[in-house]
Amino acid sequence: LTSNWELAKAQIRLTRLGSDIGVPISFFHGRGGSVGRGGAPTGRAIAAQPAGSVHGRFRVTEQGEVVSFKYANRGTAAYQIELLAASIVEHTLKSEREQELAPTAEFDEAMEALSGTAQAAYRKLTQHPDLLTYFQAASPLEEIGLLNIGSRPARRFGAKSLSDLRAIPWVFAWAQNRHLIPGWYGVGSGIQAFLAVRGERGLALLRRMFEASRLFRLVIDEVEKQLLQVDLAIVREYAKLVEDTKVRDEIFGMIERECALTVEQILLINGAAEIGERFPLFRHRLARRLKTMNQVNYEQVELLRRFRAETDEKKKADYQAALLLSINCIATGGGATG
Repeated sequence: LTSNWELAKAQIRLTRLGSDIGVPISFFHGRGGSVGRGGAPTGRAIAAQPAGSVHGRFRVTEQGEVVSFKYANRGTAAYQIELLAASIVEHTLKSEREQELAPTAEFDEAMEALSGTAQAAYRKLTQHPDLLTYFQAASPLEEIGLLNIGSRPARRFGAKSLSDLRAIPWVFAWAQNRHLIPGWYGVGSGIQAFLAVRGERGLALLRRMFEASRLFRLVIDEVEKQLLQVDLAIVREYAKLVEDTKVRDEIFGMIERECALTVEQILLINGAAEIGERFPLFRHRLARRLKTMNQVNYEQVELLRRFRAETDEKKKADYQAALLLSINCIATGGGATG
């Protein structure tokens, strides 16, 4: 939520500045394939860009992990190019009147409030002194570095700290252990804090934003899809890899509570009875993969346990081969790496 909002604000300011001095501004979008790095459906992502920021030009990097999905054959490639072109033309041709229909100032103020409290909740987790201990044990973070993929190492300078970790392995590892923290954590707390101050009027405002603000709706919808992929039973199994029970219970407890809160708050805004109800096709596609994917997750937990404990080099190499294969399987099933 915070990253999307900050990007939107930056584009608005730069677009206005360019307009004031007569210099057209074109933005180069480097969204990742996963939601945690800004990934979203192409058409909706373009539609959610600030008014005036797309004026017949839209430059974007297609991440390697989504190239095969979008451009693997002539049909899908043609559809993707058509979608890009149509979305850019639609955004560009919107009249000023259409762009001004939403009460922007009121929505902007609400987004600013939501962003601040959501970020505070996210930072409370990421700045917890024991998070790195939990993360390294309860995910294949270190083992991802053994894969022969990517052009750069997982860490910038080799030091083992969160600030040294690159964005891709951060998102990749949280996707592997089915936590998906970067894609949803903090949103529930942000909404709850907003409603604690604004009450029923605040809820009515958020529901209006959900209907009228393309950016807010995109964020809420993508968070909902992320929550549909979180499996707390599997998360709990990964958490058992953390040897320090105090660390395990505290961090897992924070994640479990925030997950339940976020589900509750999302449903409060969109009016659905359950998570995923509004995305039947997405839920159907996901369900087809989850039976196999869930089994691989459970097997990966055991492989991590054995690989880390093994001292015999030959056996360790065998475990490593199987472990890396499991990482590939889960990434394929989830549709994203980092």
